[in-house]
Formats: sequence, structure tokens, C-alpha cells
Amino acid sequence: MTYKPLQMMAEDGDDLHVIAACLQDALIPLSGIEYDEKEGYFRLIANRFCWECESETLDGNDYYARVAAGLSFRHVTDVHKKDINIHNQHELINLLTIHQQEDDSIHLIFSGGSEIKLKVAKLSCHLKDMDEPYPTSNRPSHK
Repeated sequence: MTYKPLQMMAEDGDDLHVIAACLQDALIPLSGIEYDEKEGYFRLIANRFCWECESETLDGNDYYARVAAGLSFRHVTDVHKKDINIHNQHELINLLTIHQQEDDSIHLIFSGGSEIKLKVAKLSCHLKDMDEPYPTSNRPSHK
């Protein structure tokens, strides 16, 4: 497996689209979500599926890679959650995509219809892999 840690930023919708593609099917523990209202930061830790890495075969089984990654947004003025109980700290939610709306809001869309909506004064997003990848035999698939 050839792995190069990701570190990128988004300041417009096109940049955010690239970050969203890198984070598709990331598993996010609710315990890893933080909103600092005073400083205007929204952060989360994601177990990112490494779509850019080829699978490896070991003992006849295919293995893929996931890596812990940090995602942060600055200039956040408000956060709304839909169908997410932030107090269920052991729950994992599956990120499907992220997109920006014309009303300066960022939408993090999860499987099962849950969503986090960030109201931002301006788009400033950073993604950074924070560790070495670990193997997984589960490759996300969609109908």
C-alpha cells in the first residue's frame, strides 16, 4: 500500500468538494465532535477510508486502509444537528458528503438522514491525517 498523509484546506466550494470526496464514508465517533462557540471552531475526528490507496491481499483476503483524520471549520457562528444525539458518545456516524449552500452554510450529511449544519461567516476548512493508516477488511459500498 502506498500512503501519503493528506493535509489540505478549503476556502471555496470547489476546494470543499475535494475534501468531501476524501472524507466520503468516514466513520465519526460522536465523542470526537466539538464546537467552540466562543472561538468559532467546529472540529471532528474521523476514521477516514483511504480511497486513494490500493487494497492489499493477505491470506486470500483483501484489506483496505483507514486513518484518523482531523477536520476543522473556522468562523462558525452556529451549529444545528438533525437526528443526532450528541450525548450518545459511543455512537459512530457515517459521513456521506459535505456541501456548501448559498446561504453560507455547510452541510455534513450522514447515512440514515442525519445532518450537521454549520453557519459560517466565511469558508475556512482544514483536513489533516493524524496517524498512520490501519487495515480494514470492510470496503464501503453504496446501492
